[in-house]
Formats: sequence, C-alpha cells, structure tokens
Amino acid sequence: MITSDKQYEAAKKQLVMLTESLSSPVKKGVPNEIEQAGRAQTQELIDEIQEAIDEYHALRNSRPSDVEIHSVDDLMVAPIRYRIAAHMSIDEFGRKVGISPRQIARYENEGYQNINSSTFRKILKGLNILLDGKVA
Repeated sequence: MITSDKQYEAAKKQLVMLTESLSSPVKKGVPNEIEQAGRAQTQELIDEIQEAIDEYHALRNSRPSDVEIHSVDDLMVAPIRYRIAAHMSIDEFGRKVGISPRQIARYENEGYQNINSSTFRKILKGLNILLDGKVA
C-alpha cells in the first residue's frame, strides 16, 4: 500500500521502468521459457504497482467518510486510508489521535498488524470510526 506522495512518485517511476523493460528486445541465448517466465513476473509486478497507484490516487481524491470497511483487513488499514483521504501528514494524524507520529509511522509500515487492541481502539475512536455489523 502506498502511504505517501513520496512513495507514490517512486511507484510511478518504477512502473515506467518496468514497462520499458517489457518492451526491450529479447536477449540472445536466453531460453524462450525463461524469457516468458521473466516477462510474466514483470507483468505481475506492473499490475500490483498499478493497483497500488490507482488505490492511492482514488484515496487522495476522496473524503474520509468515503473509506469503507468490509473486512478485518479493511479495518486494519482504515487509519491509513483515512489519513490519505483527509490529506493529513503523519504528524497531523498523530496529533488528532493522540499518538506520536513516530509510532504512527511504525504502525503504518506494519499495516497496523502489530498494534495492541487498546491503542487501536483509541485510534478508531479518535477518527470517529463506527463499526456496525452482524455475525453471519
């Protein structure tokens, strides 16, 4: 997941580089199977980067209230999506939820996977994120 404009710009550059490499001529002496496998892996990476770029762009052009939560995975990245949609820096976000920016940066790098539940609840409360669901 792209979480900053700096990462967004780097991803766009990487996308151009990979796309150019796909159009480069086949090197002599490389078996066809190896060449095809390499191109397939490159295309898969291009698709992943493009998906991340599209998601970041969509978040930057949305509002925090547009962030949807449909799964536990969505819930875990909701603070990141909220921050991006609100056009907030990590410093601003940290002040809003009452947690140091350095800690927020660590949580974002880990996709909020290693956060304790009380701190995560504090963040969700600070963002006024309400959950409503049912057991299926």
